Amino acid sequence: MRLGLIRYKYDFTGGAERVLGLLTRGLAERGHQVHVMASAWLGKVPQGVSLHEIAPAKPAAWAASALEMAKGLSLDSFLSMERVPGCPVFRAGDGVHAAWLERRAPYESRLKRLSFGLNPKHRALLDLERRTLAAPELRHVIAISHMVAQELGRFYQVPSEKIKVIYNAVDEQELTPARQSQTRRSKREELALEQGRPVLLFLGSGWERKGLAFALHALVRLPQTLLMVAGRDRPKPWQKKAHALGVADRVRFLGLQKKVAPLLAAADALVLPTIYDPCSIACLEALYAGTPVVTTAAAGASELVEEGISGAVVSAAGEVEELAAACEKALALSKGFSHQVPSQKQWLAETMAVLEDGAP
Repeated sequence: MRLGLIRYKYDFTGGAERVLGLLTRGLAERGHQVHVMASAWLGKVPQGVSLHEIAPAKPAAWAASALEMAKGLSLDSFLSMERVPGCPVFRAGDGVHAAWLERRAPYESRLKRLSFGLNPKHRALLDLERRTLAAPELRHVIAISHMVAQELGRFYQVPSEKIKVIYNAVDEQELTPARQSQTRRSKREELALEQGRPVLLFLGSGWERKGLAFALHALVRLPQTLLMVAGRDRPKPWQKKAHALGVADRVRFLGLQKKVAPLLAAADALVLPTIYDPCSIACLEALYAGTPVVTTAAAGASELVEEGISGAVVSAAGEVEELAAACEKALALSKGFSHQVPSQKQWLAETMAVLEDGAP
């Protein structure tokens, strides 16, 4: 089949972007002609994939250009990972913007909350989201968690029969070392981690949304614990915050990491006290690696956490006492548990079925 995929940009750092990489490679390896419409692809384009570059533009204009490009390629079907009115299959990998604003509101000032309705960027995204989900051409919406599926219905009345829940998948081959004791020993030695020192890992980019502030506040209540922070963001404001809280000597900022398996092996638990996350790849990777996960009920991946076995779920990001207690419980859990996470094979098969059904 001639299949199309739309994503504004690809690089290896973002969860949705990594999903795009898995999807393009998987579909190409199965013999499909894969056409990707993007403004940029950072790195080598997978073999068998044709890249069609669309110049950067504001979201609505870029979406219109991507749709026009897709229609001109004589595709059998195409899937958009961006809000593109007129696409037959929409993968809501970034969640629901209206839900994100609602989740974010309690953590902002009154003036900031009022600005949500006036901010041109938010207004444009909400309009694009509404038009994408109301378009008559839309046949299927892939929600990456049941939380997102419920939000699609609540905010935009998307019929449940149009929604298919397909959790994110992980790269099993890349994560294999995370389950090996030798990896844990060597990485902890490399990082000079004291034997017996409890270690939490915060992994991801966009640290404000993913709750690093709450993790630092929780660390105050965990005096023996060290926190490793890996991912892309500006570290200086967070280093200042750690100093202000008196925990700077127990926080390591590791920067962007291409390989997460050694970090997951070295850590005793992953903490992601997110304000909103449709389905965190980091949480799924930790579960696959057998590393306990602490996250919030506002994370789609929390649906896969088995309380007291593979981690703990906190009611909300700002509940710092609850978060600290959950971290203590997770640090006491055994690593190396076996947890069922969607395999690439299963994920590709389910996504392909939706794509095929999205063909006119």
